[in-house]
Amino acid sequence: MAESLYVHIPFCAHICGYCDFTKVIYQEEWASSYIERLKEQLDSLNIDKPLKTVYVGGGTPTALPSSLLKVILSKLSTYLNKNDYEFTVEANPESLDDEKLSIMRECGVNRLSIGVESTHLKFLKLMGRPHTFEEAKVKVELAKTHGFTNISCDLIYGLPTETLEDVKQDVVGLLSLNVPHLSTYCLSVNPGTVWHNKGYKEMDDGDAADQYDLILSEFRKAGYKRYEVSNFSKPGYESRHNLVYWRDEEYYAAGLGASGYLNGERLTFTKNLLSYLKGSFEGEREKLSDKDKKEEFFLTHLRLEEGFEDEDYIKRFGVSFFEKFEKQYESLKSDGLLTSEKGRIHCTDKGMLLLDRVLISLF
Repeated sequence: MAESLYVHIPFCAHICGYCDFTKVIYQEEWASSYIERLKEQLDSLNIDKPLKTVYVGGGTPTALPSSLLKVILSKLSTYLNKNDYEFTVEANPESLDDEKLSIMRECGVNRLSIGVESTHLKFLKLMGRPHTFEEAKVKVELAKTHGFTNISCDLIYGLPTETLEDVKQDVVGLLSLNVPHLSTYCLSVNPGTVWHNKGYKEMDDGDAADQYDLILSEFRKAGYKRYEVSNFSKPGYESRHNLVYWRDEEYYAAGLGASGYLNGERLTFTKNLLSYLKGSFEGEREKLSDKDKKEEFFLTHLRLEEGFEDEDYIKRFGVSFFEKFEKQYESLKSDGLLTSEKGRIHCTDKGMLLLDRVLISLF
């Protein structure tokens, strides 16, 4: 039974050039109707078991006015397992304030994910981010004064013209925030984004790998453990919700363009806002084949530093990984990409960098 829920708030005050998530510019008349439809969709999920994780992402959830934010967070709080839960809300510095932080605390939110993205004003402007790093620092400290101790901050690297020295400065800045969780993502230029339409290109793989190696080294020195290829935490502050995805477990979802995973089926709800506002939520359904399930097992688990237990693979697929993939494993091991200890299979540091190569070998 699923014990996690993802909720999508598509509204943004501005559109970032690189973003390919489902999003729309905030309009007051749309937002009120959207929250009403979202509540209806949540009711239709028939969630009858307390949830251990709820994650509100976007878009920009804090782009909502305080009144609507309170409505949806109050609704979501009723689903929580009060004795054991993680309730995360994504926020941008420019739309995070005292009132919204108070509402979040009142509604039981106990984890914040704040989009910092860069410490450099030139790159923030390039991305279309309307905040400065100084403003981000102020809002992180403000969240702490409201009692938030579980805070994550995001960083994007591999930006156009970005140098290794730029990334060094970003690392110093991110570490100065003194938060227990950091996420770092290499820029992807995806079709349909502003940057793709303008002809921006992704950074050379070798240069991006150098930037990632720097981030990995410095974060580790500062006491952060990489528990997933893009995520680092102090002990006990791993994202419980995102671990549901990476351990290939099932979860509910609601909201425009949101994707869930229930009963072996992937569900992606409509990305058409007007359809959604009319109460037509249905989008695409995909029943996973046995081959799909095996591929997704590797796609998710091998992103994790812990990898997976052979015992878990046997339970799912009825055969040992070592038996099924003996030749592939030995080849990947000899290349320094994959290793195992006490029945646990996981990527090496080199394997994490060349994860696509590992996955192709196993597919």
